[in-house]
Amino acid sequence: MLYGIAFLCQFTLGGLSGVTHAEAALDWQTKNSYYLVAHFHYVAVGGIFFAILAGLHYWLPKMSGRMLSERLGKWEFWLMVIGFNGTFAIQHFLGFMGMPRRVYTYPDFANWGWMNLVSTIAAFFMAAAALLFLVNLALSLRKGPPAGDNPWEGWTLEWATSSPPPAHNFETLPRIRSRRPLWDLTHPDRPDPVVGSDEAGPPPDKSKTAVWALIAGEAAFFAVLILVFAFYNVSPRPGPSSRSSLDLLKTGIFSVCLFLSSFTFWRCESAYAHERRRAALTWLGLTIALGAVFMVGQGMEYIGLYRGGVGLSTNIFASTFYALTGFHGFHVCLGLLALLIVFAIAARGKLSPRRFSGLAAVGLYWHFVDIVWVFVLTTVYIIPRLP
Repeated sequence: MLYGIAFLCQFTLGGLSGVTHAEAALDWQTKNSYYLVAHFHYVAVGGIFFAILAGLHYWLPKMSGRMLSERLGKWEFWLMVIGFNGTFAIQHFLGFMGMPRRVYTYPDFANWGWMNLVSTIAAFFMAAAALLFLVNLALSLRKGPPAGDNPWEGWTLEWATSSPPPAHNFETLPRIRSRRPLWDLTHPDRPDPVVGSDEAGPPPDKSKTAVWALIAGEAAFFAVLILVFAFYNVSPRPGPSSRSSLDLLKTGIFSVCLFLSSFTFWRCESAYAHERRRAALTWLGLTIALGAVFMVGQGMEYIGLYRGGVGLSTNIFASTFYALTGFHGFHVCLGLLALLIVFAIAARGKLSPRRFSGLAAVGLYWHFVDIVWVFVLTTVYIIPRLP
């Protein structure tokens, strides 16, 4: 709580000193001075760093299962607050007195020496606070008192599991009937009003949920790469281009192999669902082979481009082309690695019904990679050839 309060106060001060830069005359005088250094550190250190320290002291008992020392924690806090404000508050005045930033030494102007000395001494207070935190952490991990599941009597769900948490945190969702489920558990005589249905649905499939989250992030990543390529190559530029350098026919043949691999993987899943293990292995092996053929085709295309003088830094087309197709190829390789692992598990007869969700999760990723290539093929190879 002390670190949280300090964060609010110091971040607010940093914001107030930042407002002064909206005044053009004052900004012109201070933007390259120690005043700007002080403002920046009140935002970055006084804001972000103190918030991180607050979070560490709050959640370390959950992470480690042991409590930190309250007494050492308060010593850390006061050393850090005194050191931080002593280091950077006085730099506002140094900036007003004309001291520029980004210098390793300075002339012996009036008052500059003792002000910098104060700032330096206060920085050692911050160093002592950081060292004391490490000592507190080491003592806590070695012989700190057990934290228990909910030492702060918090209301959020991370305190509903053990400290430290087990793998996956929760095998099933805890019962949630109100906005403060932990309050309801510890204060059954004063529960919060029930919100929504009291029926608990089935737990989510962990493998599929994780892959869908990955796909969401990767979709945004590829969308940016595709938009960058389209933006820089929408109009012809001097030098190599999609029309002059890329062979649509050859790439189309290898692309068909990649698209067919989605069909063969679907057949693998269907065969496994009907307990036809040999057919499932055959279809899975064919999926891997088709993906490998696509990668060989992309490698041959790269070799041909390099031999033709189209390198990474030839022009903007080459740079954006290699970035987009290279990252896609990297994702295809990761998918092939996952397929090989699944194939090895299935070949040993250990692809149990419990692990079938893992096969489905790998399939989701593989289908996503194929869908991305539809957009890449259209943007890079087809649209630039249109009149």
